[in-house]
Amino acid sequence: MKAVVTGEGNGVVGVNLRDNGGVEHLIEMTHGGEITGHQQDGYPDDPDDRTEAGNEHVNQARRFARYWVYRKRGYDTLEPTKNPDQIAQAAVALTPLSADVANSFFGELYHHLRSIYTDAESSIRMPEGVTPEEAVYQQDIYLGMDSETASAYADILTDPHVVDLLEDEVAGATIDELDAEAIADAAGVDLESMPNIRDGALVEAVSGVHVHWDDALGQYHTQWGTQPDLEREPDARIEIFAYEPDSFVDLKTQLVRNLVCQVRDCYLAMGIAPPEQFRILGHGRHDASTWYSHYDFYDEYFDPDAEISTWYEEQTPENAYEHEGETRRVHPNA
Repeated sequence: MKAVVTGEGNGVVGVNLRDNGGVEHLIEMTHGGEITGHQQDGYPDDPDDRTEAGNEHVNQARRFARYWVYRKRGYDTLEPTKNPDQIAQAAVALTPLSADVANSFFGELYHHLRSIYTDAESSIRMPEGVTPEEAVYQQDIYLGMDSETASAYADILTDPHVVDLLEDEVAGATIDELDAEAIADAAGVDLESMPNIRDGALVEAVSGVHVHWDDALGQYHTQWGTQPDLEREPDARIEIFAYEPDSFVDLKTQLVRNLVCQVRDCYLAMGIAPPEQFRILGHGRHDASTWYSHYDFYDEYFDPDAEISTWYEEQTPENAYEHEGETRRVHPNA
């Protein structure tokens, strides 16, 4: 992928990009990410006339264009739950939670997962015709930071040393030991300036558990859980398949790993490589796992035992991860 911002005016930003197949795209979008114009010279204009691969290349171009405007101009062009920065922040926020706090946020999910394999009871009613083993379980995360704390944590949560620490803890399965002191040391900040993040100071609320499944025709359906009384979109949405967690710490570890894999998916879905610390294998977003199985230009990144032939480094601009514009989000907590 190669892209340049061609200009902006009247609330619209233009991007000229070349996709991984060498096709040129001219894309215009609003500051909120709505595509208002898209011209390209390599695929039929009607999606029904394109091949499946052609449609995915067009979708990649649109995802990358939104990302490029977000990175280079700072506009809030990405959906919150598809913004790799916000998902990474959610992963960092969950990482140091104590077992008791993890229970308060994810106890409903924990007991339901246990009920699938044990005699434990669950408060979640499965949709008709859907077995517990085949569903994907989702839960929304709302980060909780006032403007002063958000400003302080904006740098901490995306500090490369903190992200590296996160990766080490996920890989080493010692995630419960990661605490405020470890994050403060990694970021080089004063521990006393940080709230008690093991007590969930960075999480404002979570939703109830959503049950997500595919029907026989491959169509997605969702039975939505309850939502907190907040007038904004969630910052991240965990998506986990049925398994038997050993403890709340074990569940928390799997949720953090899922979020890290989702960050990976955000970049791969744009046709570029994720940063090195996010190049891990496992299930992230359910729709992305479906794409990896369906399109031959993706490897099976959802499979922990897969042999990966490409991370798309050769398709990734050198400055792909650099913020060059002041962040101008419409997100209330940003």
